[in-house]
Amino acid sequence: MCVVTFDWEENDAKEKVRAFRKRGSVAWAVVEVTNNCNLNCVWCYANSMNNPRKEHMEKAKLERLLELLADAGVRQVTFSGGEPTVYPGIRDAVRSASSHGFVVHMNTNGYAFTRGLARELRRLGLSQIQTNIDSIDPARHDRTRGRRDSFRRALMAMKNAREAGIIVTSQTVLTRENEDEIVDIFRLARGLGLHRSRVWDMIPSEGCAIENAELRPSDYIGTLKRLAAFVEENGGIHIESGEPFFPGEFRTGLDVSHVPCVAAHGVLANFSFRGDVYYCVTYRKPIFNVFRDMDGERLDVFYGERLRDFLGSARLSEKCMKCPSLKSCGGGCHTRRSFSKNGFDYWCPVA
Repeated sequence: MCVVTFDWEENDAKEKVRAFRKRGSVAWAVVEVTNNCNLNCVWCYANSMNNPRKEHMEKAKLERLLELLADAGVRQVTFSGGEPTVYPGIRDAVRSASSHGFVVHMNTNGYAFTRGLARELRRLGLSQIQTNIDSIDPARHDRTRGRRDSFRRALMAMKNAREAGIIVTSQTVLTRENEDEIVDIFRLARGLGLHRSRVWDMIPSEGCAIENAELRPSDYIGTLKRLAAFVEENGGIHIESGEPFFPGEFRTGLDVSHVPCVAAHGVLANFSFRGDVYYCVTYRKPIFNVFRDMDGERLDVFYGERLRDFLGSARLSEKCMKCPSLKSCGGGCHTRRSFSKNGFDYWCPVA
């Protein structure tokens, strides 16, 4: 999940990048508070709608996790799932995260993000939501999301959030079906007055994404270059890139913050509702459990050790190690390498 975000306006998301550069340890946590979801997306790596049991993180465990994250110096918490708006304790979660001093964001499909909920969560400390626009065609978006009316509700959620004073980011999972319209999706987002637009490539990794592997886009890096040109020509100011191969040799007039992989560099830690810690949200094999395995150690220290162990066991090929671009790309995306037949990241321009 090598995310690239294009900013039209200043926002608080840069805080985590500044914190990481200052301390060099985990600065951002994605917390999946539930495995339950009210949609059924064709590329869902977590298989959320297909889970036979609808489970949530217990309130006491979430509070404990937030305390551990605060003690570790984490600056941003993003609540995710599943779908966090179906989590019964989402209001308490936002309130508690805010009281710990975190920048609080939320990944939501927007289906249940009403005007009243937007206002309430803003008062409790939510500063940004990320909501998907997967096509400018409502019917295509709804098919991707597995539920009718999801396009209209997503756009309404964005409107509700903006009216409440919440920063809004449009997200698009780039696939073979929508890569030809991604510039138009960005144009729609900008027309809605959104602050940020984000993409990542559909990776045939886990869950439904394996079954629908043929949806992988045909030219992710080329598409990112097209988007950068569009954003620069239309008043954009910044690119926050977690894609190993972008911008690479590509030149842009936009300000760029680039970490080849926020997971591999230890910027981001991902937590499931059970407390399992994943290397990446699309790579669903836990490297440890935050509630069972730490034995009193500081989270940032323990996470750094386990991450190094994980990356040490995921050795790069000799070809990668000798490549002159290794320093800038870090060997590419581990998840893409893991699900590639030849062991190379399939977006590598020289593999």
